[in-house]
Amino acid sequence: MNQHTRRPEQDPPPRRLTDSEKGLVALAGDLVPLLPPAWTHFYNAEEQRREIYIEGDTGPMARPLAILTDDAGYADIEFLIRGAQMLHALVAAGRRQRWIIYQLEAEIRRLKGEPDPDAKKFSHVQQCGTYCGRADFQQWLRDIHGADIADANRIATHVRNMLRVKSRAELDENPEAAARWQSLLKSFKERAR
Repeated sequence: MNQHTRRPEQDPPPRRLTDSEKGLVALAGDLVPLLPPAWTHFYNAEEQRREIYIEGDTGPMARPLAILTDDAGYADIEFLIRGAQMLHALVAAGRRQRWIIYQLEAEIRRLKGEPDPDAKKFSHVQQCGTYCGRADFQQWLRDIHGADIADANRIATHVRNMLRVKSRAELDENPEAAARWQSLLKSFKERAR
């Protein structure tokens, strides 16, 4: 059966990478940004040899990266000529595969109703604390809601009273309190425009 018609699930799982191979993969990722996009080769009739150059590197100052001997086999020559392109392609394929796996894992979590471990938990408490420390929010509380903004304790007390909570912690525990906070914040943002 042709390798192009075989489906991956029909193949045995590939072996795990050795530590040495993992190091080479990391090195490839580091080298890719430094490599030229491609190499090229041509036959130097004067010297009677095949030479590899950085693609586009021409002129009297151009020097070969490598000189191919007559002993080099087809696969060796192809690898030497297309090495930069192959490395770019392999690193891009690996990054694409990691992205696909991440997306599939996120979809599985979503279907199971599990939270995204990479997402920061949205905290109404932190958001409220941040806004209460902002001068523009404090002035808005004073001008629109008559708040005494002489110190942080008075501001916090006024906001808790407006939100009808005993502690800001309730904003993360009580959806109704969170909704009141979001409504208050929306009013501030609309007025600030």
